[in-house]
Amino acid sequence: MTEITLLVGLKIPDTTAITTFHALEELGFSEIKKLSRLVYYKFSIDGDEEPVKKFKEKAVKTDVLVNSNKNTSEIVEGDFAREDSVLIQSLENDCDGLLETLKKLGLNNINSMQQGILWTFETDNKETIKKATEELLYNKHYQKASYL
Repeated sequence: MTEITLLVGLKIPDTTAITTFHALEELGFSEIKKLSRLVYYKFSIDGDEEPVKKFKEKAVKTDVLVNSNKNTSEIVEGDFAREDSVLIQSLENDCDGLLETLKKLGLNNINSMQQGILWTFETDNKETIKKATEELLYNKHYQKASYL
């Protein structure tokens, strides 16, 4: 089984990330120089090298995941970690609906998947990332934060 991470961003300026950055500035997080946001998908794929290669080619062309007119995409195979990032995921989102749709579109070798929002900070202070996340980026009652 192979783990593949697909990161999807915007080609145009991300107004959600810009607004969130300014809100963090207003909350006193002046050490954060930049904030960006990506949609995060993690897939567990069956098969050896060739089926995995075909999956990657097809995934970035599937409009449900990546709209080629407005999105950028990056695929990472294996373990994914970024020290300056936090992944926000819903506690209840098991992606069953999206997974079913992807299988109908021909991506049949997916065993499981996860989805979330990956926030990346430009700051030297890891404690700032944790504090900003807890104060603004997620709600502990229905979301979880993973520090990568």
